[in-house]
Amino acid sequence: MKIRNRITLWITGVGLLAGLFFSLVVFYEMIEQPYRLLDAELASQAHAVLSCFAPTTDTTAAPRRPPTVMKSLDRSYWIKIFDEKHALVFASSMANYADLPLYHKRHGYTVTIAIPRHVVNLGQNDGNEVAFRVRSFTLRAGGRSYLVQIAKPMEKLAEEISGLLISLLLGLIGSGLVLVLVGYYVAGRILRPISTINNLAREITDRTLDKRIPVGGNRDEINELSSTLNHMFDRLQLSFTRQKEFVASASHELKTPLTLQRLFLEEAVHRQDLPSSFREQLITQSATLFRMNRLVKNLLDLSALELKETYEPVKLDLAGLTHSVFEEFAEIIKAANIQLTVIMPEPFPVRADREKIRRVLINLIDNAIKYNHEGGEIRFRADTDRGRVQIELFNTGPGVPAHDLERVFEQFYRVEKSRSIAHGGSGLGLAIVKRIIQLHGGTVTMESKASAWTRICLVLPQSCSPTAS
Repeated sequence: MKIRNRITLWITGVGLLAGLFFSLVVFYEMIEQPYRLLDAELASQAHAVLSCFAPTTDTTAAPRRPPTVMKSLDRSYWIKIFDEKHALVFASSMANYADLPLYHKRHGYTVTIAIPRHVVNLGQNDGNEVAFRVRSFTLRAGGRSYLVQIAKPMEKLAEEISGLLISLLLGLIGSGLVLVLVGYYVAGRILRPISTINNLAREITDRTLDKRIPVGGNRDEINELSSTLNHMFDRLQLSFTRQKEFVASASHELKTPLTLQRLFLEEAVHRQDLPSSFREQLITQSATLFRMNRLVKNLLDLSALELKETYEPVKLDLAGLTHSVFEEFAEIIKAANIQLTVIMPEPFPVRADREKIRRVLINLIDNAIKYNHEGGEIRFRADTDRGRVQIELFNTGPGVPAHDLERVFEQFYRVEKSRSIAHGGSGLGLAIVKRIIQLHGGTVTMESKASAWTRICLVLPQSCSPTAS
């Protein structure tokens, strides 16, 4: 799960817990308040109903009842009054429909009983049940003590409480949805600097190690992370630079002794006083030394491209440069009976580094000839499209397996080592091509069908402007 989603869940969970606690407190208070008001009302009405019993000189006679007040109370309340001997002295009409239990409690209590709706309509639910709020008092009137039990139907109150509960639940659901949206937004704002750092770090490769993550003025954890990553990139850049300098220095130092050995072996091969078997060994060693010399030269070229990362663009005719390179390979193409087709406008002016583009053409044409077959075909096509130079080199031959296409431009990668060694390949030619094209702000891709053909496509800006990579 992503951190943003986890933060959203945490914010939503904490918010819902806080909202639930607050809702329970409010719900409790809103429930208790009506009960307190109802209990106070019952206490007031108990005193009112007892005040209707006026004292008389006859202590055995029951008190008189003002008919108007008692009639009003009789319709709205369940009332029973007992004397000191627990004899019933008064019962309201509602008391005839239900018998409520008597509990001597200081506060009110709730009793639910069943009363058929056809007997009396008190707002019963579907099960003919009705809830009463009941209170009991021991009061004195006319010099006598009375036990007053008074109750009132509270179905409307129960409905209001149910409505309140539903409202609170709907409010919690709505709050949860709002918290999810707010939490997701807040999490995004919190993680936005990290996302920016992640995108910048993804752009930094071995070609762009000079880039750094901007550090803001706030002294927070994000800035500490940015500083730490920048220090790491500093160390990586230093390591890569030292590695490239070592390869360049080692290649340069190897170049001279290899050249001297190659010259010695070439002279030794032409001596007439050598046994034929020894001469064959010298020829084999001379070929091996030639491959080593070529490898060192490629290493020097690649190191120069990676260290300097510059080029000198000039206005040149790509058509003339291409024809001159093909003329250098004319004898080899003729000897292999390869059919050559070149299609491109003449002249074809572009602005690029002449020597580097020449090196690209040499490497690609050399591969197209070496990895071809007797009587094969090479097609070279160049044109412009929407301000870009498009170059396509097609050749028949063994092709490249699909799983190797993405790696052929890596340094020292060979599709088949035995075949590359047989042709003198070092695994650096296409890496050099890719680096030169990148310096010119272009791209290079390869398509191939195994045992059939290979096609390399170059795309360059017509001005061949340099890139920052």
